[in-house]
Amino acid sequence: MIEKSTYYPYFDYLRIVLVSIVMLGHDGLSFWKHSGSLAVDVFFSLSGWLIGGILIKTDISNLPRFYFNRALRIWIPYYIALVLIIIASLIKDPIDFKWYEFITYKILWVYNIFGSPQVSNYKQFMPLDGTGNHFWSVNAEEQFYLLAPLLLVVFSKIGKHLITWVFLVVITWSMGIYSSISFGVLAAIINSQYPSFHMKVISRVILVILFIGAIAGLALTLNYKLYAPIFSVSLVLLLAVKGERSSVGSFLGGISYPVYLNHWIGVFFFHLILEPFGLRDSGVRQFLSLLMNYGIGAFLYWYIERNILKMRVKIYTLKRGVIFTVLAYFSIILGLVFGISLYSSDNLIITLLIFITTAYFVIYCCIKEIVKISDKEF
Repeated sequence: MIEKSTYYPYFDYLRIVLVSIVMLGHDGLSFWKHSGSLAVDVFFSLSGWLIGGILIKTDISNLPRFYFNRALRIWIPYYIALVLIIIASLIKDPIDFKWYEFITYKILWVYNIFGSPQVSNYKQFMPLDGTGNHFWSVNAEEQFYLLAPLLLVVFSKIGKHLITWVFLVVITWSMGIYSSISFGVLAAIINSQYPSFHMKVISRVILVILFIGAIAGLALTLNYKLYAPIFSVSLVLLLAVKGERSSVGSFLGGISYPVYLNHWIGVFFFHLILEPFGLRDSGVRQFLSLLMNYGIGAFLYWYIERNILKMRVKIYTLKRGVIFTVLAYFSIILGLVFGISLYSSDNLIITLLIFITTAYFVIYCCIKEIVKISDKEF
């Protein structure tokens, strides 16, 4: 079964800080050229630690519930944000095939693979001149949610082995591809075998040394891809202190996802309103944009996302869990086929993604048969 996850209150405050850094960077207020990227890397490590920790404790028969919960948590705010971008773009932009191409990638969760690499060459053809490019990170997260259970649940004897994730960390770190997520999962694996290892005095000392060393390396811009994962996972582990949920923290952490998705709205709105007064790029406009973005995030969280999260236990059924799971895998596979059909490629990573997701889909069909035996509802 899926066990109730441990709560880490500091993560709520970390989320809103990370989102604010990304938002400020996109509005030209970045204090360092890699600040936004580093914030996303920390998010990746956070996801690897939390989702990895959940999947380690998840029984194979409960995978439909896991996928169902992830879909409600991620999809609804994401597609609301995507619809808002589409509506604004239909009003403002010329629509051609390229426009449809980029929208399709985002709908099918493969924008990080086929869309964002084209920003430098085709930004002018993207919806709202590239607005929504930050969706690549959400697409990468969705792919992680579909791939991680293969190792951690389906093939758990191999996937939960420490050596397996050490190997994956080395591979992803050397290639500079989403290694922060792998570091987060590796930390979760270690924690499952050595509970609260990161809370030991010697561990805290080592983490602080790694954190400071990573800051020094990043400050000197020696190698971003080398130091960013170390910075990210060490920060996450230093803040992974168990505690009670607070109303303020829950609210700030809760609004972070809708703010991240929709932080372009305030900028566009006040550009339009203040440009006639010569304040388009002023500090006043930036301040008002930030306030509006936080307000939009708070509204979406309080009136939509929060209520959805409350009711997902009540509306869950095994059938719905299977439907959401099939949709999740099918959309990724369809997106990969669509992207490769436009840009035929021998890229090993893309090929592996196709085979892994396809295998995953087949494996789930087998899981469905197992669940069918033990649950009369299906």
